[in-house]
Amino acid sequence: MHEHVLAAIVTDDEAEALLAVEKLDDALALADDLGGHAAATAAATTKAATAAAEATAATAAVTTAAAAAETTAAAAIAAATAEAVTAAKAAAIAEAATAAAEIIAAEKVALVLAATATAATAASSIETHALFVFPLRPLQSLNPKRRTNNAGV
Repeated sequence: MHEHVLAAIVTDDEAEALLAVEKLDDALALADDLGGHAAATAAATTKAATAAAEATAATAAVTTAAAAAETTAAAAIAAATAEAVTAAKAAAIAEAATAAAEIIAAEKVALVLAATATAATAASSIETHALFVFPLRPLQSLNPKRRTNNAGV
């Protein structure tokens, strides 16, 4: 019976420990999702910049000087947009890491307190099956002549 109680205690602590890991994994998955959206946004921005560059190239047939200036401006806008997307992604990852660190710190305190309470209750439920060896009765002599009347046999 006591083996099952001990197994339940260990399983409970393990579940609590794995809960912190799961929350950390969820936080990192959120950052990863945000990273995917940032990459899609960057791809759309790059596609829009490419379309703008093509439109600029069509205009370049009419005026080469104005087309060169517009291409430079479109490239600068695309570079600034890519930098903004990268900064937003880094901020999302940093925020997720901070949230994960707070979760881990809170779970550590809870696990330590739970472990102390478990140790106190587990110690009181231990049963031993040791037999008391003393006091022994005197061994009976194989020789009946050596027995005394006070041996209690």
